[in-house]
Amino acid sequence: MLASVVISYYKNIANLEILLLALNNQSSKKTFEVIISEDDDAVETKNFISEQQSLLSFPLIHVSQSDEGFRKCKALNRAIAASSTDFIIFLDGDCIPHGHLVKQYLLAKQPGRVMYGRRVMLSKKISTGILHNKNMNGFDFINLLLTGCKRVEEGLYLPFVPQIFKRKNAGRLLGCNMGIFKQDLLSINGFDEDYIFAGGGEDSDIEWRLEALKKLSFYSMKFSAIVYHLYHTDRFTREMELKNNLVLSRKVEENHFVCINGINKLDNNL
Repeated sequence: MLASVVISYYKNIANLEILLLALNNQSSKKTFEVIISEDDDAVETKNFISEQQSLLSFPLIHVSQSDEGFRKCKALNRAIAASSTDFIIFLDGDCIPHGHLVKQYLLAKQPGRVMYGRRVMLSKKISTGILHNKNMNGFDFINLLLTGCKRVEEGLYLPFVPQIFKRKNAGRLLGCNMGIFKQDLLSINGFDEDYIFAGGGEDSDIEWRLEALKKLSFYSMKFSAIVYHLYHTDRFTREMELKNNLVLSRKVEENHFVCINGINKLDNNL
């Protein structure tokens, strides 16, 4: 196995079924394992995964924990620990990977490189059709435009466009589409479990801490590693986002880029 694909998941088997189908149809066969990082311990999920395991072309691993509020970072750390490869691709449970996503990450991976992609925001209409019909037809550029999707330009598959023509984004890392060497994550002690609200704080936090290592480069996967975000209403509030931002500001000020409350629980005096 050359990569571990970690899916951050919470209570949506319909979405998970589509993601697994998309991963089963990847152009890069038998090169990756998939780890379901569940921030819950639902019987329904266990039963579904048990049914799926014999139908898929890749090993499917399930890590779970009791549902005690938003503990996505803890679930992700458990998935990192469970991975058997040296390179990890992160997806969210509401993001469908393009058919060449794994292949493109494997082609681009290099020691010292953190890779990041973006997402097409699917409309309610096309998302409903995908979930109902259980297929990923209709992802061509024109159809995405005509069905009211947003950030459609992120769905252009042009893998030979050089880096110089890819706009560098502030806030580069998104948990729904990024690839990182496992050792680099371990160097900063994984995800910081102090983030207990939804709203993206864990993505900004992992980015500044990886950057603080001062030995990594950030590499855009625009036009090559694409995901399609299924429509849903926001699961977080502005208040949650502000709380995460306050935690992030404090972390940056304290310069704990090797986080205290991560994969390993460190001495707060370090």
